[in-house]
Amino acid sequence: MGEGTAPSDDQGGDLPLAILGVDHHRTPVDIRERLAVPPETLLRLLAGLSTLPGSSEAVVLSTCNRLECYLAGTPDRQAIVSLLAEHHGVDAAILDQHVYWSRGRQCVRHLFRVTAGLESLVIGEHQIINQVKTAYDQARAGHFTSAVLNPLFQRSLGVAKEVRNQTAIGKHKLSVASVAVDLARHIYGELSKARLLVVGAGEIAELAIKYLLSAGVRELSVINRSEERATALAAEYKAEAMPWSMLADALLVHDIVVTSTAAPHAVITEAEVRAVKKRRKAPLMFIDLAVPRDVEAEVGKLSDVFLYNIDHLEAVVAANRNLRADEVDAADALVDSLVSSYVTDVRRDKGALLAQVASYFDDIIAAEEARLRGKLNLKDSSELRYGLERVGNKLQHQVLRLLRERPDDRQVEDLVRELLNLK
Repeated sequence: MGEGTAPSDDQGGDLPLAILGVDHHRTPVDIRERLAVPPETLLRLLAGLSTLPGSSEAVVLSTCNRLECYLAGTPDRQAIVSLLAEHHGVDAAILDQHVYWSRGRQCVRHLFRVTAGLESLVIGEHQIINQVKTAYDQARAGHFTSAVLNPLFQRSLGVAKEVRNQTAIGKHKLSVASVAVDLARHIYGELSKARLLVVGAGEIAELAIKYLLSAGVRELSVINRSEERATALAAEYKAEAMPWSMLADALLVHDIVVTSTAAPHAVITEAEVRAVKKRRKAPLMFIDLAVPRDVEAEVGKLSDVFLYNIDHLEAVVAANRNLRADEVDAADALVDSLVSSYVTDVRRDKGALLAQVASYFDDIIAAEEARLRGKLNLKDSSELRYGLERVGNKLQHQVLRLLRERPDDRQVEDLVRELLNLK
């Protein structure tokens, strides 16, 4: 489990699903942080993914530890890589070396494992459930999900609850924030004697505060670009709020700094910390939970400065994974059983067959458009696309009408599957 379970590149069978992603198991943080999806660009990425040739729906899961694109249909791997590379301004060849890719049943298995916490940095952590739900809700609100991804993501949230209820995977549950606190205790010692600063006021920052307080912290400060948010968070936990302009002064008087902002670049530089170190003799410890990273890597090279980013937490988690081996095995077996159950349900579900038919014609239209656009050298292919869609929709309508008019006729279903080579 230490390296995660990579989705295999199967051919998808009768499930029109695809996933392409990067995560902490297989991709270093310097690559992952360049692929973080800020809220203001999410809808544009979803729109691009859902309109790729062969694709009809999309959900994007972007967290500190992973970026995963779930698509309905039969999109081309390289098309997704190219789109992501363009969207994030990264080299497609470099990105291609780090992504994993899968289709069909393995997509179901991977999503179920992710939502159940089996692919998390901290096995069994429950924060991922809310992150998956948020990703799904955002895609659904933008009308980027339909007959394929709606039931898949709804089922995945149910699977997470079932795994937690039927196994001990969530016992003594942990999160990245709690592991960070354990690391601080391991390095610094008794935390009640340490002065701690939390930089950031989001969900991860709040989790860090909760764990720090439960670990015995007595002196805690919060600093954030939004002073209003920092003040509100500090008041809730009886901490001190400091204005962003005092960040350098805050570093001077604190011993341990936990950072978790949503900034697209480092907010604590090597030059700033070097200047602080000239004015203080005590060691300074940084725990950077952000992706992209909040603290420049060069900070860790300074004398008496200890820097740990989210990738470093893997070593701390290893012991927990070993202790939870039995629970993980039980959760693995349960997930595999629930995957088989879901696949069986999909094959029996008329809605899934209707989605397969729609995807079949969408794929033909997209392939013909690509072929003819290259031959005809058209500057504007919108009319070509429109004409192909009119023909495809007329043919598709006849098939869908037959299925809807004969809802319980298995012979009709089998005939349609045979004619369109749908298994």
